[in-house]
Amino acid sequence: MKYFLFLFLWSFSSLQAQRAFKPIASTSQPQKGRLALVIGNSTYPGQALPNAANDAQDMAATLRQLGFEVILKLNLNQTELETVVSGFTQRLKNYEVGLFYFAGHGFEAGDNLNYLMSVEVRSDLNETLAKRKSLCLNDVMSSMKEANSHTNILLVDACRNNPFRGWDRNTASGLGAVNAPSGTIAFFAASPGQTASENAGQRNGLFTQELLKQLRQPNLELISIFKNTARAVKVKNTRQTPYQAGFITDDFYFKRTESPTTLARQQEPAKPVVDLEPIAMVSVAEGSFLMGNNTNDWEKPIHRVTLSSFRMAKFETTVAEFERFVEATEHKTDAEKGEGSYINDGKLKPGVNWRCDAEGKIRPRSEYNHPVIHVSWNDAVAYCEWLTLKTGRTYRLPTEAEWEYAARGGQQSRGTLYAGSNEFKEVGWITIDKAKQATRAVGLMKANELGLYDMSWNVDEWCSDFYERDYYASSPDNNPTGSTTGSVRILRGGSYGDNAYDPRSARVAHRFFAPPNLSSCHHGFRVVSVP
Repeated sequence: MKYFLFLFLWSFSSLQAQRAFKPIASTSQPQKGRLALVIGNSTYPGQALPNAANDAQDMAATLRQLGFEVILKLNLNQTELETVVSGFTQRLKNYEVGLFYFAGHGFEAGDNLNYLMSVEVRSDLNETLAKRKSLCLNDVMSSMKEANSHTNILLVDACRNNPFRGWDRNTASGLGAVNAPSGTIAFFAASPGQTASENAGQRNGLFTQELLKQLRQPNLELISIFKNTARAVKVKNTRQTPYQAGFITDDFYFKRTESPTTLARQQEPAKPVVDLEPIAMVSVAEGSFLMGNNTNDWEKPIHRVTLSSFRMAKFETTVAEFERFVEATEHKTDAEKGEGSYINDGKLKPGVNWRCDAEGKIRPRSEYNHPVIHVSWNDAVAYCEWLTLKTGRTYRLPTEAEWEYAARGGQQSRGTLYAGSNEFKEVGWITIDKAKQATRAVGLMKANELGLYDMSWNVDEWCSDFYERDYYASSPDNNPTGSTTGSVRILRGGSYGDNAYDPRSARVAHRFFAPPNLSSCHHGFRVVSVP
């Protein structure tokens, strides 16, 4: 899995201005229209980035729909990069708005400047040669500034890991402060020192995927687009926070369909919607704990983890709560788009979805206080994204470490085997007859030390992390977020199927997994929120 790395603008000096691509001298012709240069470099020797070309093509198509004249270029060498950028900035003098988009590899060099790499750059090149075959981002910024277009926008989804250490994608160096020219605003895939997800298995990288969704929304001002994108990305990847630099004095809309008065009202500070009942949350104070267990190899080794504070939902997400999301967004779950979901007998049953019980039958509304089931990891993330946008607070799935810390009781932990007790019957509903095993209303059993309910039964809960069997052996000490790659996601906690004979999977240390698109009668989720 590749990682896009955000690159950002450096304050440009007179020396850099001399190095920039020079636009043709300004004329008195009035500025009008929007011009975009969209570049996607994919075919790097030994380190191809397949999503980069997709990102550029989809961005170009979207910008054309939004009224931009678009120059789309793919897989450029160094000479082609310079020629294309020079031509773009020369034309830009006759346009009111300029937009530059790049998807591909990039790096920060020893001169503290950032470079967008041509497809000629190989990992065995030294830094000097790599710079010669790359495009300095400062030069792009300076040239756009000199074109005197009223508004300049840069969107950069570029790999920022150092390519000269064997393409070590886990190494990210922080950069200094950002200082963009006046009239220029830039948006990058991640903050300093972070990596950005390629979004394995999807057509687009995560940043571009979420940005495209926002660009297509009418009547969203540019800053709102940036904020919404950043929230959506952070929900799906806790390691990645898109970053904004620079400013423009006027409001900017990619797609405007209403009058200025109407738009002004729409752009007032967002307030929580009145029809969205608040989710009961429990504060979990920062602290350290011993994570893991010696019962199974994949729970070893026991290791100390330190976490920042967060808030966790007191209960699992209910059918009623999920229904509000579906009604607001018309979301189709993976079960509805696919072949159904797994039911109590372990078989995949067509037509089963979130409205159904463990047997695959439509629930009566009296059971809408049960945890929602037959939802995939993808569905849970989509719910978090919606909740984030509706409330203005960041909601996401818990990391595996956050889940275990909270299940153990945080700093109030009594060290119990299950969440709140050493006796499963105190925290889980025991039903010996498998045919009668089913979810129950949330909050019926004993809560744990923090006041969290049902963390050892009712449903298995999706976590944000990729699963890796031996991850604990190399897990970071502070705020671990799981493996950077994988094909399956973590599930924690016991479901209603755990009973008095074999409740081992209900232990707070037990970890297991499933594909992110899999739906089952045993799987649900709860959310966490962060500042």
